[in-house]
Parts: sequence; structure tokens; C-alpha cells
Amino acid sequence: MNERLWKIGELATATGVTVRALHHFHQIGLLAPAGRSPAGHRLYTSGDVRRLYRILALRELGLPLAEIAGALESSDVRDTLRRQLDQVERHLASQRALHRRLLGVAEALDASGEPSIDQLIKTMEAMMQARHFTPEQLARFEQRHRELGHDGVTSWLRRLTVLAAQAAEHAERGTDPAEPAVQDLAGRWSEAVEGLVGGDRQAVSALYGKIEAEGAEAATKGILSEPAWHYLKLAFAVGFGAQPHH
Repeated sequence: MNERLWKIGELATATGVTVRALHHFHQIGLLAPAGRSPAGHRLYTSGDVRRLYRILALRELGLPLAEIAGALESSDVRDTLRRQLDQVERHLASQRALHRRLLGVAEALDASGEPSIDQLIKTMEAMMQARHFTPEQLARFEQRHRELGHDGVTSWLRRLTVLAAQAAEHAERGTDPAEPAVQDLAGRWSEAVEGLVGGDRQAVSALYGKIEAEGAEAATKGILSEPAWHYLKLAFAVGFGAQPHH
């Protein structure tokens, strides 16, 4: 009996995943079609469909696409799930801290009609921490900025602006993200981001999470456009994380 094959549009309709997402999964090596039809259409097997559902299940648990590939190939995903659980628990702790602060402000309003400046500042700090960064990361950001000074921070931001513009140009031209020039660009971008935050990889991940949550242009105050950010992510995926260039 011949095995059932799905064209990309059929698979998208059957699973609720967009064709664009399936193309992206293919580009980053997460889900490659088993073959092509004589007309050149991508064809997916039942094994591909099962892999897609595993991808969607892991993504639903909040795993980044970069980690899903490793989890799929591993016979034991417990370590990956434990890391994700730790991250969720840290997020819940931040949310609980924010909840306590908001209750305090609400009680102050009920009692006096106006919260103190200190209460408002603490509440805003908790909101920022709960949204993207831990208190430790915020403290390291502040320390790093003091180390660099205004001119140092400006220099790193200027470098990122130039690299973001180059990424936007490559995206517009449709350059293959696997091209050596693009991989070099991705490496220099990673180096610049790590330089700005003092080499703290967790802070880099939190910063990228902020970009994903708020949108590239809003999170970077116009330094990075959405097309440039999408293109950089493709370059990272091809290179499985570009290494810093020295």
C-alpha cells in the first residue's frame, strides 16, 4: 500500500500551521519534507506529520525553536523540560512579586488617595523585571553601563545600528543566510550584543525575548527592523548560533 503524502498546503490545512511557518521550519532544518513531486511540490510523509506534531507540542510548552531540534533528537527530553520549568518558575516568582507590589499600591490609594514615589518606583521596577529581566540581570545591566560610560554605550549601539542596517539590506536582496558574508555579519552582531551586556548569555537571551515580545523596532528603539531581525534569526539558525568574531 502506498504511503499517504501531503503537499505543503494540505499539511498546513490539516494541522493549522501556516505555510510560512512550514517554510521557516524547513529553512532552519527543523522539519524537512521527505521529497518532492515531479512538479516540484514539497511532499511530507506520515513520519513528517508526526514530527510536526511533536514540534508543536514542544513549542506549546514554551521551548525556543533552537532547542526543539535537540529535544527531538534526544532520547531523554527531561533535562530540556527541567530547564523550561525552571524558567517558568522564575517567571511566576516575578509575577508574584509584581502582584504584591500592585496590591500595596492599591492599598495605599485606598488609604491616602496617592501612593508614595518609592512605592511607584518599586512597582515599575517589578513590572520591568516580571516582563523580561530578573533583578540580577537588571543590576548587571546597570553595572555594565556604568563600566562603559555614555560614550562606550553609544559606541556599541552605533555598531549594532550599522550591523542591523546591513542585515536589512541582505534581507531585501534575498541573500542566502548561509552565505559566509551573512554568517560573518551574524557573528559580529552576536559579538556586539554580548559586548553591550558584558558577555552575559542569559541577559542576551532575555534581551532577545524582549525583542520577540515587543517587536524588534519597539524593543530596540528603532535600531533593528522586523525584516532585519527575522533575517538574523535565519542566519543564527543556519549557523546554529553564530560565534563571536575576535
